[in-house]
Amino acid sequence: MQNLRPYWILKRNRSFLFVNICLIFSLFFGKEIFSQQVNDTVGEFDSRNFKEELFVRTDRDIYITGEQVWFKIYKIAGLTQSPCNISKVVYIELLDKNNFPLKQLKIKADNSSASSVFILPDNLSSGNYIIRAYTSWMQNFSPDKFFYGTISVINPFESIDHLKLPESAMKADSGGPVINSVGQSFTLNSHQTNARNQINYVVILEKAQHSTRGSLNLKISAKDSNGIPVESDLSVSVTKSALIRTSSTPGFSFYGNKNTSGRTAQREYLAELKGHLINGHIRLKTTDEPLKNIDISLSFVGKTARCMFTRTNENGEFYFLVKENGVNEIVIQPTSSDITGYYIELSQPFSNSFSDIKTADFYIDSSSLNEINKAIVSAQVSNIYEPFAEKPAETKSNIPDFFGKPENSVKMSDYIELTSVREVVKEIIPNVYTQKQNGKFDFKLINKFRGQPFENKPLVLVDGIPVYDIEKVLNINSKDIERADVINTRYFYSGNVFDGILSFITKKGNLSAMEFDNSIFRQVYEGCQVQKYFNSPDYSSEVKIDKHLPDFRNTLFWKPDLHTSKDGQAEVSFYTSDETSEYTIIVEGISANGKTGYSTSNFNVK
Repeated sequence: MQNLRPYWILKRNRSFLFVNICLIFSLFFGKEIFSQQVNDTVGEFDSRNFKEELFVRTDRDIYITGEQVWFKIYKIAGLTQSPCNISKVVYIELLDKNNFPLKQLKIKADNSSASSVFILPDNLSSGNYIIRAYTSWMQNFSPDKFFYGTISVINPFESIDHLKLPESAMKADSGGPVINSVGQSFTLNSHQTNARNQINYVVILEKAQHSTRGSLNLKISAKDSNGIPVESDLSVSVTKSALIRTSSTPGFSFYGNKNTSGRTAQREYLAELKGHLINGHIRLKTTDEPLKNIDISLSFVGKTARCMFTRTNENGEFYFLVKENGVNEIVIQPTSSDITGYYIELSQPFSNSFSDIKTADFYIDSSSLNEINKAIVSAQVSNIYEPFAEKPAETKSNIPDFFGKPENSVKMSDYIELTSVREVVKEIIPNVYTQKQNGKFDFKLINKFRGQPFENKPLVLVDGIPVYDIEKVLNINSKDIERADVINTRYFYSGNVFDGILSFITKKGNLSAMEFDNSIFRQVYEGCQVQKYFNSPDYSSEVKIDKHLPDFRNTLFWKPDLHTSKDGQAEVSFYTSDETSEYTIIVEGISANGKTGYSTSNFNVK
């Protein structure tokens, strides 16, 4: 029997433990992340270091190729087993039986939980696949400590005869959910399986009969074993019962060997405390020697100037903290034009270490074969009509220029058409002029406060990218320029001092208006995934109900960010689809002090 600390002692000490954890991190990670160095004391610190654990819940267990897999990530402190918010990025991978990554995602996790989605490739073979999750910090330890879960995938274009398991070989399902009428509403007597038996979730439906494209309202209550209401962070999934494995492990379960200890990574992985870190090295091409202690910049190509600066360490290593999501084109280069003949190599953020955990063989319950076939047809119909379905609007983060509001912003459309940027600067842009020294042109800006030229050169940007060959900028055709922004004050940024900033934005915003130096590092980079939301159709009016677009959702509803209030209550509403079937409601959550709960309930649509 495990040695368990008394609950009241653990509860009393949680605040003390959390404070100590924060102090530990502030000691080791308190400096700017860009100049952060790892010293030999970390090795002695490992055995008592902060441990993170993750748990991932998918909207269901069985999927058809081409479908979306919705999931929620819970971040857990290894010591207290309660929610924590240390790492702000979680890495998710879909692995085949040979540990080949079929999908790799970076998920932004600003709170103690996060959610996202990925699409299953169409060419997957039928079988079981592993979902594993970890943070950058967790890569310092054994991959056995990562989270591992399994989803089953069916390829409808392959024969599934070899996946059928005789009904006699399946475990009998004991004590299935039943429905008891209670006045105007009825309670689903849920199958409660709590990993620590601490939160009891009860689901109440307001209507006993459910028709296609009908509304459902779920009321959820959360109480502990003493009947006291519990505030909790939970997810709600409503999916076809045939797509839930009866043998799946419910509740907050962690796979792998959690008893392994000690640091196993050859390199040091920093905790991503504020966002995603782009890490790499810069070296000389001729000798492979690292470029030590030099200033470099990372910029995003586009109409918004998003530049950041850092200094390499003794190994030529650098870190950039980026908060941009989605796919962006980045440029990394030294801030001095005198440094040439270098190359940049980015470090792989995903782990290349694997556990020996293997998935079991996947078999289909013969008694569910008819419903599985219906789900296959539904998935195919949904894929055909998906482009025509109404989708929730994605939230776009309006990231401003890193320098804020410019002193002057000149739109080219407001003036007569000129030939080149050289003429634009001469005729239109105030407080900016060109100067030729040692056979090279430079820009000069007039100091806003002194009315005299700055002594040093300004930072010159084209489509957000620093450019040091001013002649190339001057030769840009003015027809390609949308606007020019000017900062006529001295600008301080991450240890750098610029005597003003001059930013040119082209109409296309992709650097195509200028001949770009191909020796500079430039590549497409995928950051954290853009937040996406589950599409739940609205049939609140006769007009919407009469829409001819088929609705064959295999997952009716997915709500990963629900919270019960102080009185332990939460409520959600959604609509059924065009299919009659048995559906399962899965409710799962965790409280701030680590209590967990899991509940399943069934209902039918006729």
